[in-house]
Amino acid sequence: MFGILLKKDFWELVKVFTWRELKMKYAQTYIGIFWMIFPPIMALFIASFFFGNLLRVSKEIQNYTLFAYCGMMGWYYFSYLITYTSISLIQNMDIIHKSNIPKLVIPLSKAFVGLFDVLVWLAIAIILKPFLGISFKLSMIFLVFAVLFNFIAGFSIGIWLAILSVRWRDIYQIIPYLIGFTMLITPVFYHLNMVPSSLKFFLYLNPVAGSIELYRRYIVNTYEDLTFFMLGFVVVFVLLLLGLWIFFKNEKNIAETL
Repeated sequence: MFGILLKKDFWELVKVFTWRELKMKYAQTYIGIFWMIFPPIMALFIASFFFGNLLRVSKEIQNYTLFAYCGMMGWYYFSYLITYTSISLIQNMDIIHKSNIPKLVIPLSKAFVGLFDVLVWLAIAIILKPFLGISFKLSMIFLVFAVLFNFIAGFSIGIWLAILSVRWRDIYQIIPYLIGFTMLITPVFYHLNMVPSSLKFFLYLNPVAGSIELYRRYIVNTYEDLTFFMLGFVVVFVLLLLGLWIFFKNEKNIAETL
């Protein structure tokens, strides 16, 4: 069942579909792939002007512009994964009916397209570090784990929603509300210290919160204790394994149900 993930042909298909999705995303646009730069630039504007100047949050948190930027980066990829992987099977009904490819290729290719956006966000953050007086450290190489946890957090939920939405289309209508609610309990714009101690346990169970704190540790050089966030990572990793198991178990019925 899981053995297909070890096959070279499977990943070749993922690569082909990822490239296809990437071209479709920016097809017939005037500036094409440069649209990748737009979300992070807007995030910088929101962080520095709106929250930094108008709401004066920057006075309470050091290096607030990049602090909030990391929060928006983690949240952007998390919400991207949930939104696009959850509807990927429905959007590609024709391909599923006409071909016999492994169905997991479709949501994975959607997820990897978003990964290109994250790399652009990271590049801009790294370029900004010296201008904001933040030193470079060798520990930055561990950013790969922040991206990996970010991916697992979003994809594990997205794959469940993809399976459920094949049978129950109402699931798709719930997704925007799910994403909006999750943002409220995620430290995108605020510091962990601002959360009451009685509520922190729920924050620790939020896997994207842990991903955001990892981004901040290796980009902004924060030193928050991330031990308790491992609870969220364990939960979401179990969700991922169960989601993949159920996906493979029902793969043959997907075409019939769509």
